[in-house]
Amino acid sequence: MALKNKQLDRKEKYWKQKLSNLVNDAMPAYWDHLDLRNIPDLDDVGFAYIIREIKGINMLDLNETNITNQSIRLLTNLEYVKELRLKGVTKVNNDCIEDLNKIKWIEFLHVKDTSITIDGLLGLNNLPNCKNLMFSVWDDQLIHEKMLQLKILMPDCEFTINSRPYEFENIDF
Repeated sequence: MALKNKQLDRKEKYWKQKLSNLVNDAMPAYWDHLDLRNIPDLDDVGFAYIIREIKGINMLDLNETNITNQSIRLLTNLEYVKELRLKGVTKVNNDCIEDLNKIKWIEFLHVKDTSITIDGLLGLNNLPNCKNLMFSVWDDQLIHEKMLQLKILMPDCEFTINSRPYEFENIDF
């Protein structure tokens, strides 16, 4: 246990030094756009360090970072996140769905090229403000049936699958 704490302390020290220009006393509590995708090795420890004083974010870009479901859980402590971009975050999977459901202000969710499946997305049952959901599907068997289920869960949402808008054929919801 002591070794694990030492490693964590070293990682926190690393992030404190690396992010000193971003994270400082003048850092705002509310962000319009927080773009973290250009931090090449951003992980959960670094992300926790960055958002510890943040209260709300309109648009959070975490595309292609090394965060995991642990960082998604941290977002539930914020007052709001309206746009969450996780494209290419391969360490985020269906286990974060419960936490995503707690971020009720999400209007835009981009989880393309993550490990979140359409079956996982069917667990998104508490995002009343979501207007756009972008994701990947590798096995399109039964996609239509699952998309109908997703549309019932999120009737005001538009869906983009594999970078193409999904069109529902003559169905009233």
